[in-house]
Amino acid sequence: MQKLKEELEKYLGAYYEDAPEEAEYPYKVFSLKRIGQDDERQRLILEINVWDQHKYYSRAESMMDSIEKKLNGCIRLSDDTLYYCYNGNREPIKDPDKSIKRIREQFELYCYERS
Repeated sequence: MQKLKEELEKYLGAYYEDAPEEAEYPYKVFSLKRIGQDDERQRLILEINVWDQHKYYSRAESMMDSIEKKLNGCIRLSDDTLYYCYNGNREPIKDPDKSIKRIREQFELYCYERS
């Protein structure tokens, strides 16, 4: 799954799992969860969180809209991976710090990796 993580970091311009402390708002973080495998194809949940420190959700929502446009129905092929993706569940997540705005979306992702 390492090859897929590297591909997604490049394609999305997002951090995997955790953003560095010096990351500037708004930023994107993603994680992957395998939910099954059929022969060579892995079925995954790609969770993307957009974090912002702003009065309103508008910047985070706009960034997630761009991500959706990029990923929904996308098919990407590289030397190491083939993956395709579909939109899933999207929701705002409340943070105890009222200045932090977070939007989470979980996408369905299917991947083939070369050994």
